Amino acid sequence: WLKSSRSGSAPPALCTMSLFDDDAAEPAPSALDELSGDARKLGRTSAVGSSTDDMEAMTEYARIEALVQDRVRNILATRSKVLPLLRQTFTPNDPVHGLMHLPAIVKVVVDTLTFQRMRQIKQLGICALVYPGATHNRFFHSIGTCFLAYELTKVLRVRQPELCISDRDVLCVSLAGLCHDLGHPCFSHMFEGFVHSLGKEKREQANTRAAADGRDEPTEEEKKTIATYESWTHEQASVFLLKGLFKELEGPFREAGLRVDDDGDDFMCIGELIDPPKTELEALLAEKQLNNKWSSIIKGRPVEKAWMYEIVSNWRSGIDVDKFDYFRRDALHLGIQRQFDHGRYIKGIKVVDDEGGVPTISPPDKDKDNLRENMMELRKHLHRTAYQHKTVKKLEIHMIDILKRMDEALRVTGLNGCKLRMSEAAVTFDPVAYPKLTDTFVESRLLDREDDTTTQAADLYEQHILRRQMMRLVADWDLPRFRDGGDRPFPLPESEEVIAGLLAEYPSAASSCYPDRPVRAVVASELRSQVAKIHYGMGSQDPITRVVFHSTKSEGSRGFQVDYDAKPLRQKIFVFWNPPVEELQDTVTLQRLTYAFHKWAEGKVTGPVIAVPASPSKLRACRRPQASPLPSPSPTLAPAPAPAELVPEASMAAPTETPAKRARRTLKINASCSVYPDP
Repeated sequence: WLKSSRSGSAPPALCTMSLFDDDAAEPAPSALDELSGDARKLGRTSAVGSSTDDMEAMTEYARIEALVQDRVRNILATRSKVLPLLRQTFTPNDPVHGLMHLPAIVKVVVDTLTFQRMRQIKQLGICALVYPGATHNRFFHSIGTCFLAYELTKVLRVRQPELCISDRDVLCVSLAGLCHDLGHPCFSHMFEGFVHSLGKEKREQANTRAAADGRDEPTEEEKKTIATYESWTHEQASVFLLKGLFKELEGPFREAGLRVDDDGDDFMCIGELIDPPKTELEALLAEKQLNNKWSSIIKGRPVEKAWMYEIVSNWRSGIDVDKFDYFRRDALHLGIQRQFDHGRYIKGIKVVDDEGGVPTISPPDKDKDNLRENMMELRKHLHRTAYQHKTVKKLEIHMIDILKRMDEALRVTGLNGCKLRMSEAAVTFDPVAYPKLTDTFVESRLLDREDDTTTQAADLYEQHILRRQMMRLVADWDLPRFRDGGDRPFPLPESEEVIAGLLAEYPSAASSCYPDRPVRAVVASELRSQVAKIHYGMGSQDPITRVVFHSTKSEGSRGFQVDYDAKPLRQKIFVFWNPPVEELQDTVTLQRLTYAFHKWAEGKVTGPVIAVPASPSKLRACRRPQASPLPSPSPTLAPAPAPAELVPEASMAAPTETPAKRARRTLKINASCSVYPDP
């Protein structure tokens, strides 16, 4: 350093000083003297072997001391200027992460109406009606995500000073974590399904109008409107509300250090960290052009800071602090005793270059199995157990129907007094109407019945949600991973195909099941089918293959092209029957529908389809009378042994004379009433 000091460079210790590191309001009076003394020692060390009376050495001592004092004064002056908003004075106590220390600017954002509305939005939406403890909200999840983003960036800053992580970088990542869920509307992700279903209906209506007018397709205006509904996401809404915060808090943000200069556009960077252009980035990565064309799609930071875009919403592998927080938070409130140790991950990562020279976050290679077994599998477990539980699916479908009724009748006051539907407020991002869409807003109007226009929706809410008179499960089918035992993925049928196939088999099934009973007609509008994908976060692709791992014993890094232990994707089909409330106990029709579904499913696979009751305790209520025998099972349809609820799954496999069929146990179909219950 002494050799380079003539060019004016600061001592290494001073280069790494951060505005986030010290909570003291003013520096200690002896700080300059202490550092000056260190400079004298350093100067004497450099002059070992020369005379103490050497004037050149004394001149060097004085120059070093003056340089150090000048640099320290500059740093302390800068710190005293912006320290109030970057000091860690916001200390909320979290049941998940404990006492969190965050910069004061975080509290400035938290104490806004835009952020406080998230107190009225449950994290898991309708899931709280199945898991009563899951009433936690988006508010604290966002603060927890901010804390993890803040801690992760600080770890990298200390571990790899060569990354030149600035206070602005830390602040951008932290604020992105804090604001990533600002745009969530009522009932969280379920509202997205509501908007997308409206887009589907608009497409069908536009196609009908086009056919009536003799046109091949809808008009360009109709296409644009449909695309707005079908592509709407809460991330878009988050970025929109974030821009409003930038205007509202322009002064505090600039005082905290956010700005636009040659190092980057901090305001653009925060929005990109929340909602990165994943499709474009993945395309460039596949073409090996990410390094060269990064600046064409990312404006907030240069490619040297590409690793920042893998912290809050990781476009590369999906491993990010958002998931770290909600995995642990949701499991806690759901009562699921399973966790991923994100602390180990944060302490073990570093930034390395991928094969294209783009900096990426890299965990140690020894953590590969831990990531798959304790994080990826945990995501699947949460989806299978809670997020896509069959009763949650029922309630979500009922609630979407209720929102559609409300959307037709209710109007929300927006900008300039304009009256908007809820869906219009969402897709147009109305700055006045959209923030009103919270769980409290919807539920209060359904419960108080003050508005006569929402009477129908309120009646449905009382029947299906409050009194739990829900649709019945016809079938819940875990699809096989591959077709016919090969390597080709099993094709996932569309919902319309499932319903059409079931209705095609229903007349035959109805004539075979309980032939002495009258046949109730079932129409397509009474049937609901939902296709669920339970995966690691990237569909059929294994995220582990997108991660660059580093070795803790050498400087090398590597990726894994194939992880043979991974099971990234499971697919399920839910089929529900939604008759009038007075017919919900019609188990004869329900059992006929289940048998029809089995017959349709037989044509999709090779091997047996196993009938298993979804709720064993309900089996007794579904048992058929002795005088009404069911048809003999087809050769490929294996009935469940009796009593089904007492038989282990292994004993419910296909007959032993066909050993290969034991691998088909995953083709079992759950139903409210088993097709072949014991007499």
